[in-house]
Amino acid sequence: MATLVSKLAIGSAIAASLALPAALLIVKAFFISYYVIPQNGMYPGLPAGSVFFAMQHPYAASSQVKRADIVVFTRHTDAGRYVYIWRVIGLPGDTIEAAGERLVINGQTIARERLREEQGLGIFRERVWQASYEVAISQSPRDLPPAASLTVPPDQFFVMGDNRFNAVDSRYFGPIPFDAIIGRKL
Repeated sequence: MATLVSKLAIGSAIAASLALPAALLIVKAFFISYYVIPQNGMYPGLPAGSVFFAMQHPYAASSQVKRADIVVFTRHTDAGRYVYIWRVIGLPGDTIEAAGERLVINGQTIARERLREEQGLGIFRERVWQASYEVAISQSPRDLPPAASLTVPPDQFFVMGDNRFNAVDSRYFGPIPFDAIIGRKL
């Protein structure tokens, strides 16, 4: 009898040890992805080489996307399909003005508090309503991104990199459609 109990305990332990990896594979395949940041467009929060996890298809509707969410989305160009990771700055219906260091949302200039300097970049705490995060602004940029002034269309979002002068974002290609979003940083 003791041998039977031992065999059952060993069998249960083996089943449990196989179930955990199988469950993790299912979660990875259907719910969570990981990404490696290829360049410094999201510096200082996500410098080049950073790895982060994202929930796949996290929103059932565009109304669930929040300002300051870090989203993963795809863009198709003549050169192919690209995956981008940027911060949501403007929601549908928002009026956005972005020129140089200045960011204005719905007529309100977004406040920044200088925190420190790193690698020739000023690091600032940016506050957008209840959201707060760090952004980097070059003290001597070679080129400024194009100025943008627009009202975000329905079911679209204005996204920007946190490294404001080193990110090809909505200032270059315009708002992104809701259906392009494939993930949100956990």
